[in-house]
Amino acid sequence: MSTDANSNPPAIFDEFSKIRILDPSNFEASEKLKEECRDFTQRINDFNSIVQTFLVMMDEKARQIETEKLKAIGQRNRVESEMENRKSKRLQMQSLIKERQAELDRLTTQADSLLKMQQEQQALIESFSSK
Repeated sequence: MSTDANSNPPAIFDEFSKIRILDPSNFEASEKLKEECRDFTQRINDFNSIVQTFLVMMDEKARQIETEKLKAIGQRNRVESEMENRKSKRLQMQSLIKERQAELDRLTTQADSLLKMQQEQQALIESFSSK
């Protein structure tokens, strides 16, 4: 076996008399990196939590929007139906008005005819009475 400085790292004792393979500056850097990784992981977890909360809120809003959209479609359909009903009712009323007007004209003509006949009969009765 060769005794190369690179193949066997030196064993170092720290201030607490623990054996370390890394020198103190590398150990401190790795500990700092380890702590930064924990902080980063915690921030990522917090971010994921916030994203999950946001997604839940967006899903709820999407359901509310869909519900309101369906209500609006229902209202629009009712309005369109009511407009059609009113148009149909208006046409029925116009037809009824025409029928009633025709009946009025017929009855007016009949009344005029009866009045004329009554006057003729009255004149005939007077002519017979005066003779």
